[in-house]
Amino acid sequence: MVSFKSVLATVALALFAQGTIIPEEKRDDSPGFVTLDFDVITKPIDVNATAKFISELLKLEKRSPIPLSLINEGSSYASKITVGSNKQPQTVIIDTGSSDLWVVDSNAQCAPRVSCKSSGTFSPSSSSTWQSLGAQFAIGYGDGSSSTGTWGKDTVSFGGVTITGQQLGDVTQTSVNQGILGIGYTGNEAVTDANGNRDISNYDNVPVTLKKQGKINSLSYSLYLNSPSASSGQIIFGGVDNAKYSGSLITEPVTQPGVALFINLNTINYNGQNYQVSEDALLDSGTTLTYLDPQIASQIAQDVGGNTISLQYFSDGSSAYFIDCGASTQGSVTYTFGNGAKIVVPLSEFTFNAGNGQCLWGIQPSNTNILGDNFLRSAYVVYELALDQVKLAQVKYTTASSISAI
Repeated sequence: MVSFKSVLATVALALFAQGTIIPEEKRDDSPGFVTLDFDVITKPIDVNATAKFISELLKLEKRSPIPLSLINEGSSYASKITVGSNKQPQTVIIDTGSSDLWVVDSNAQCAPRVSCKSSGTFSPSSSSTWQSLGAQFAIGYGDGSSSTGTWGKDTVSFGGVTITGQQLGDVTQTSVNQGILGIGYTGNEAVTDANGNRDISNYDNVPVTLKKQGKINSLSYSLYLNSPSASSGQIIFGGVDNAKYSGSLITEPVTQPGVALFINLNTINYNGQNYQVSEDALLDSGTTLTYLDPQIASQIAQDVGGNTISLQYFSDGSSAYFIDCGASTQGSVTYTFGNGAKIVVPLSEFTFNAGNGQCLWGIQPSNTNILGDNFLRSAYVVYELALDQVKLAQVKYTTASSISAI
């Protein structure tokens, strides 16, 4: 397991007071899918965290898997779940780029200037179903933040269903603002301790448990991030909302099956200029920006921005592309994938407020291609883990719904 992955956002807003119980909607039917709504929480991008992450990505060899998340950038997608026999409320970030569920212990030590208890905490001693596994949980991130604690098992509820004996991390020390619900491959789990020693075996994470306990028919989920201005979106475990996309879903094979959700990115086109990529790209809801091969990122920045986009350097030697906040955002960028899936992204998705009158450009250099939220908002994505494939279609922003089980 390598030590860097894609970008997750820090959330400093308290969505629940500690000890509050979330009323749970009971479900008597068995439709074969589970819907989980999430709230979109926005904040300016942490430029320093992004610059550090770029620096680390450029150190990696091409095609390196990136199994962990960086957590200090822009918008995030947060869902409400409960943990324990007494249904203790948690708000966790949905992350397709990692694979572990972890929550913040009620006695956790938060790093300075980190509000790690603001989105719900967990008290294992108050849950009659908690089972400690006696092993260390440890996870590290590309911006240098980390979380450590212990592994255990407990009851987890969301979307009107309950799964039992779910393995998760109970974090007692962290520099991250809230828990994470990682839903990637089990081969991407954080099963080594803080010293890099393998401390525990790979296990059934939340998507696998949903399937094994009969809550969903297939080991799959579909993701609808909604429009840039939306306040909510939805993930459907085991199902697809056929009202949320235009045209047909195109199947693209996963190129790193069992490890991470990479697919082949063929070309990128802007204003008639075609950029040949022909490399893997990670589809990651835990990342705010898009990260591409340095040469391609540089070419696109020059062609799109001219004098409005510049590469700025920081005192530690890291760098990032910035764009004039008043630059035109007319036009679009078209992504084409190996099997012919095509997604059109408006250029407005590539200007991000970084505070202090600065705007970060939405395509940054990296030796590993990552398509983050500024791509995923324009796509309806179905992740079929058991089949090692992803289906893509152009998103349709609508309140209509037509959900069917996969």
